[in-house]
Amino acid sequence: VAVPGELVCLMSAICKGKKKSGDTTTYTFEQPVAIPSYLLAIVVGHIERREISPRCDVWCEPSLVDAAKWEFESTEKILQTAEKIAGPYRWGRYDLVVLPPTFPFGGMENPCLTFITPTLLCGDRSQVRVVAHEIAHSWTGNLVTNASWEHFWLNEGFTVFLERKIKGRLEGELERQFESECGYDEGLTTAVKTFGETHEFTKLIPKLDGVDPDDAFSSVPYEKSPYVYAFKSIITDTWKDELYTFFSDKKPLLDSIDWDKWLYAPGMPPKPK
Repeated sequence: VAVPGELVCLMSAICKGKKKSGDTTTYTFEQPVAIPSYLLAIVVGHIERREISPRCDVWCEPSLVDAAKWEFESTEKILQTAEKIAGPYRWGRYDLVVLPPTFPFGGMENPCLTFITPTLLCGDRSQVRVVAHEIAHSWTGNLVTNASWEHFWLNEGFTVFLERKIKGRLEGELERQFESECGYDEGLTTAVKTFGETHEFTKLIPKLDGVDPDDAFSSVPYEKSPYVYAFKSIITDTWKDELYTFFSDKKPLLDSIDWDKWLYAPGMPPKPK
């Protein structure tokens, strides 16, 4: 990637070097792990780096870079906790880049380079859970990706599950349970009320023929999803078949679940007891 010499270029890949020629600097990147197109990301700008750990840096505009380092100082600890739950981190580096205020999301899980909104720089580290969520995507969503956007819940449901497991390890089981209750009672309930109980977008697997998937985006795939792991790129019926195979000794319990209601019914799901 060739950029003006005074600017820095980052990418959702490992930087293998840079070469300056006149007023231009050319950066070379490598991503050895296969990724879908939506995870291809490039950043170019006046940004500086601060090291958090040997494999974690934070990048930000100069005026906020030290505040960003302080805010996200626990990134390596979160990453190590995730590895204890989900296995070795496959992507080499885990860097953060704090984008301008016009970035419209809390975070985006680009491999090797998570995008972060500057609104997380609260000065009290209260929003670090967003980093835990994006780190969790390194396994659920990035290594294993839903086959189509109708099955977006396979990305986000498992990621929220892992995010809260990380939080439970770091802050205690009661905190994990509290986060889950808030997600159900506030995030999911609000989304269902906004759409309406019978709206297509309140289904775990909505029909998106002729629909922009962005229009269906809400808390539903994050908070309605049954929190069960399936480590392969699949559609929902394949996941269900694999679930029955893996838990063959639990067939009566699985048969007692109303799968059609979980996967295809609009509105609120049955609340776990």
